[in-house]
Amino acid sequence: MAYCPKCGIQVERDNRPCPLCDFPIPKVDDTQADIPNKFPKAENPYPVHLRRILNRIFIFISLLIFVAISLMFYVNYELDEAFTWSRYSNLSVLAGWVFLYFSFGYVHSYYKIIIGMALISLVLLGGLDIFDGSLDWFIPLAFPIVVGTAVIGLCYCTLIRFLSVRRFNVIGFFFIAIVILSMWINFFVSSHEGEVNLLQWLIGTGLQLLPITLVMLYVKYGLPERIKQKAARKFHL
Repeated sequence: MAYCPKCGIQVERDNRPCPLCDFPIPKVDDTQADIPNKFPKAENPYPVHLRRILNRIFIFISLLIFVAISLMFYVNYELDEAFTWSRYSNLSVLAGWVFLYFSFGYVHSYYKIIIGMALISLVLLGGLDIFDGSLDWFIPLAFPIVVGTAVIGLCYCTLIRFLSVRRFNVIGFFFIAIVILSMWINFFVSSHEGEVNLLQWLIGTGLQLLPITLVMLYVKYGLPERIKQKAARKFHL
């Protein structure tokens, strides 16, 4: 039912005059045609254009790498009638190509990037050591360092994501991860040289982490809010 726009009584939906005040009642059309949108949806073509350029660059570099690998194998075999130095070079070039694949943004998950880079690093370092005829330094040195780096990186990303770490805390956690990684590498390098002392290593790690922890606590609880906001705007944190 409709209502008279003049007196307000309830009437039928037609053009006849209102039975009370004789005002003509306009017809009401329930079907509303779809009105085309005069303003098209705004889209940013830059990411698509950039992706196409990166794809072309990556394909071009991949072709160059394939040609370089084939040429090195050919030259090495022609000179020595065996694959000697070309094994080291081509394995390094292939590992660099995989790192380049990750850096060109084809993998979006940080977890997959960290694990993938760790695996290709293990293949590279293990292969180089195997080409020397043994695993003298890969097992005691390279393997734990690469695995430890990957674990620290995964833990850092997990803390940032699930603890909702923001602004200055991201930088603080990053420096803590760098200190732990440095001490981790120092431990296995010293262990490989036979000069490690676990207690001294733990004390040294704690002493290096202490200043960063104190700075983070001061920034969180002691620094005035206006200074933190000003610094955040300055450095886009």
